[in-house]
Amino acid sequence: MSPAIRSFSFKTFTSVALLSSALVAFSATAQEQPAPAAASMSSGAGSAPSAAPQTEEQKQAPQARVQKFDDWYYRCIDGKAADGSALTNCEVAQIATVKQGDQDVNILTLAVAKVPAPAATDKKTAKQSPADLVLTTLVPLNMYIPAGLGIDVADKPVVQLAYRNCNQAGCWAQQKLDGKIVAALAEATDGTGHVQMMNGQKVNIKFSLKGLSAALDALQKAASN
Repeated sequence: MSPAIRSFSFKTFTSVALLSSALVAFSATAQEQPAPAAASMSSGAGSAPSAAPQTEEQKQAPQARVQKFDDWYYRCIDGKAADGSALTNCEVAQIATVKQGDQDVNILTLAVAKVPAPAATDKKTAKQSPADLVLTTLVPLNMYIPAGLGIDVADKPVVQLAYRNCNQAGCWAQQKLDGKIVAALAEATDGTGHVQMMNGQKVNIKFSLKGLSAALDALQKAASN
């Protein structure tokens, strides 16, 4: 007998900006263990601030520029590349939460960003290396890793993500998006994420796609400048 499927509805978590910065860093560097993400996740979830005093560098950290498109957030953070040159990271993101007692618990984070292709070794290849549109997701721990994370739109599967790694923040997945997938997501009003827990419980996570198209337009415009 197959395990029962549990469905969740949720509200958009308004403090997406804090967690989004962690996903920008994770997507931009493709780290297997994105340690800074855990701190950003805790801040976004409303936990108590650290007792350690802020360093001068932390106090001078650049502020995010955030714009809301219905249920999605578009944000950019100015930083520096490895060579010291100016670098702006932008993405669109949404965090789904469920109510557990008096607390809102993050159950699914979705973020789409432009990630440059790896540096080419010759000039010909370099000219053919455009930026990739990448979806990064974060779900809680206790997931059955082989099942991955599936995303449906209008009851049709559009993308299947394999988990990259799990740490104290949760389980991460990342997948490049082609034009067909982007169109399916941008044209719909809602979608469903499918995960499986370690105990065999299958969970459907409903999320909104309202505003994604406009947010992606802003992202694409920023990437072309």
